[in-house]
Amino acid sequence: MQRFATPEQRSKHRNPVSFSIGLSGEGRDPIYCKALNLSIAGMLLDYDGTGLTIGSHIDIVACVSEWKQEIPATVIHSNSNCTGIMFQEPQPDLYRAVAGSIPHSRLSINSRTPISIRAAP
Repeated sequence: MQRFATPEQRSKHRNPVSFSIGLSGEGRDPIYCKALNLSIAGMLLDYDGTGLTIGSHIDIVACVSEWKQEIPATVIHSNSNCTGIMFQEPQPDLYRAVAGSIPHSRLSINSRTPISIRAAP
């Protein structure tokens, strides 16, 4: 399995974001972390990947404004600073919900901006 996504896999436009999401799967308790950037194909998380391996199937629990969804995804990158995930199917609704509710153009990808939207437990 590849350690990192190829440039072709990362061709979708990514926007810097700052919101909380929950990760769950394979019988473990949900993990809450911060999304750093988002495209319709996946996202980068401010999470060191503890308990996850490349290729792990996980579910993302995203709650943005009044939009809530559980999204199946796969871990495609992980290091001591961040984890990259790819959605099993494109998520234009999540992308629109986030892009419409967060002034993302003013956020740095590496910012430690407080989480502005919290995922429901």
